[in-house]
Amino acid sequence: MAFVQVLRPLLRMVEEGLVSPDRPVHFVIEGDAGVVASTTATSLAVVLTELLQNVVEHAYPSSLDLQERATVVVRLDNTGSRLRVSVVDDGVGFPSDFDAASTESLGLSIVRTLVQSELNGHIELSTGSGAPPRVGTVVVLDIPLDLDATRPPAGEGRVR
Repeated sequence: MAFVQVLRPLLRMVEEGLVSPDRPVHFVIEGDAGVVASTTATSLAVVLTELLQNVVEHAYPSSLDLQERATVVVRLDNTGSRLRVSVVDDGVGFPSDFDAASTESLGLSIVRTLVQSELNGHIELSTGSGAPPRVGTVVVLDIPLDLDATRPPAGEGRVR
């Protein structure tokens, strides 16, 4: 299945379930992930759900004036061997004392664990390039697409 068919309803769910009408956030998909294995799509959907929830909860606090529409872009780039997924928002960015490597946030811990152990990928978090107070945040996932070829079939490789 094409991953965008998983991503569209996921974005709709976040918009309908977490975004308030008085503080709307517009979600945009750019690029194409192509077809990914179901195990990869499942783990990636969980990761993106957590990242998008973080955006809605933290990027646009009530103290931020939203005269300009809040926008979150999910960029997909499938090179054939790797999938690069970027989540870019135009919110307030990370707090000045934020350290991605040592954060004890449960959500980011789950994301990091899924990306590294389930997807054999890498995650990078950085501040965006916008003008204060809306500097933004950039999260980039880099995932190998041949992941399922390296796993033993279900039932094999398990200790009984």
